[in-house]
Amino acid sequence: MSFLVTWIVLAALWIGLSGYLDVVHLTFGFCSVTLVSALTHKFMTGGRNVGEGLTALVRLFLYVPWLLWQVFLANIDVLLRVFGFREVDPCVIRFTPDLHTDFGKVTLANSITLTPGTVTVDLEGDEFIVHAISREAADAVLKGAMERKAKSIEGEGASDA
Repeated sequence: MSFLVTWIVLAALWIGLSGYLDVVHLTFGFCSVTLVSALTHKFMTGGRNVGEGLTALVRLFLYVPWLLWQVFLANIDVLLRVFGFREVDPCVIRFTPDLHTDFGKVTLANSITLTPGTVTVDLEGDEFIVHAISREAADAVLKGAMERKAKSIEGEGASDA
């Protein structure tokens, strides 16, 4: 069942993004969507039942606008630091987030790296090593707002599946 739901979601996405509805494109699209669905349906549903997997996917789509806003705010902060209005005080921090799935950890690591002024340098076991342009940026990572958002994507009772 999770394969079928994954296939439908990806097919709708493919049709929406490609805009081609002729036989050749639909044939290639069908083959591509089938192959990608076969390879990713467990990832998209997180090994959970279909409803939980779709709920996680919706949470991910709701997370993106929030992340884009954080990227915008961090760009302003970096801009102010580059022009000398704020101090550049680089530091490296280590912390262990309360995330239980690889997907949650990857989401957090990529979100930190996408946000200007911070870079996820390494992930040793469950411990994140992050370089930040300033103590304020490091403190923002340690406050855990991004971690809580990543945890919400994991959902209740998430585990590595």
